[in-house]
Amino acid sequence: MKKYITLREFADFYDISVTLIREFADFGLFEIRMIQNKPCVHIDEMERCERVIRLYQELGVNKEGIEIILDLRQRIEELQKEVTRMKHLLSKHEVRMTNLFPGEFFDIE
Repeated sequence: MKKYITLREFADFYDISVTLIREFADFGLFEIRMIQNKPCVHIDEMERCERVIRLYQELGVNKEGIEIILDLRQRIEELQKEVTRMKHLLSKHEVRMTNLFPGEFFDIE
């Protein structure tokens, strides 16, 4: 399986210039790596790259705005994982408490 896509392939697929992709990378929105003397993007970063392009092309968001949006999205994902983890811990705690004190607790919603 191919792990990288060249900037040229990426640019052709999304109908944008290689220069624009380099500008996004230089700004720090994603990383370009040299593979066999060709600038490439790793497939693990493709989803992020696609978001950058969509925000730019479809919504007209500038690089600074894209950076803020991506940072907020990442923070939201982290918070969602934390909420899931906390719910799991709470559920385990509720089970322990119910086993220790059967019949003394009830759900409050």
